[in-house]
Amino acid sequence: MTAQEHVLDAVLRAQGVLADYIEPGPRDCAQTLTKLYAIFADDRLTNAVNILNLEAVHAAMASDTSKHISASPPRRTSS
Repeated sequence: MTAQEHVLDAVLRAQGVLADYIEPGPRDCAQTLTKLYAIFADDRLTNAVNILNLEAVHAAMASDTSKHISASPPRRTSS
């Protein structure tokens, strides 16, 4: 499973937990929090989020670098 798939899976499972919680009837806050904690405290999810964050940082740095390069004035050469 890719990093994006891990994150998407966690979000969808958490949405399911929250959807169950808001259904009419008795609610158990502690059980809901325990389920959410189990989803978000997963080491694979943490690693996936870290990977996606690093990819975003690298992309931003590459974009920033290309902006500085393209914004530089042309160099003069002696004839």
